[in-house]
Amino acid sequence: MAPAPVILENAHVRLRPFEPAADGAALYALAERAPEIFRLWSHRGPGDWVGEWIEVIRKRTIDGSMIAFAVTRPADGAFLGITSWLDPSEVNKSVEIGMTCYAPDAQGTAVNPSCKRLLMAHLFEDWGARRVQYQVDNRNTRSKTAVLKLGAAHEGVLRNHRTLPDGFVRDTAFFSILDREWLEVKARLDARIAAT
Repeated sequence: MAPAPVILENAHVRLRPFEPAADGAALYALAERAPEIFRLWSHRGPGDWVGEWIEVIRKRTIDGSMIAFAVTRPADGAFLGITSWLDPSEVNKSVEIGMTCYAPDAQGTAVNPSCKRLLMAHLFEDWGARRVQYQVDNRNTRSKTAVLKLGAAHEGVLRNHRTLPDGFVRDTAFFSILDREWLEVKARLDARIAAT
């Protein structure tokens, strides 16, 4: 069985399935409050791109190609961002973690390592994943650094990989973590989280 919607939580974050009707307003507010975090967002185009993205989440949730999570703070339920599992393959036991963005006040905190720790632990330990991958716009230095800091291996760059809504043809950097690497990655993430 492919990964299914779950609730994952630690002391720093609570991940729950993104609900378009309930969480859409929070995503709009985040995009309005901090447009810079969406500057390289691959689905950002002209017009109501947030609404279009929420519709993509709704459709892909139905067809099983995406499980989006609202990232919230356990103490008060504040919306901190969004992250997703993408294109799970039962045959290959692989899944991508992506479409991740966090509010500025959550960046550089325990939020990202906590989210990745929870998401990957569920994939590797409960679902039996063999590969978790990340795709990053090659211009996005901050995200590439964050993925490497997780312990992911940089696999290379696919040139002219994707045409964005604004017409820009981007190069995409690929990273992965394999099942045999998970215990070491998990220990590094636990140490990072404990140090915050």
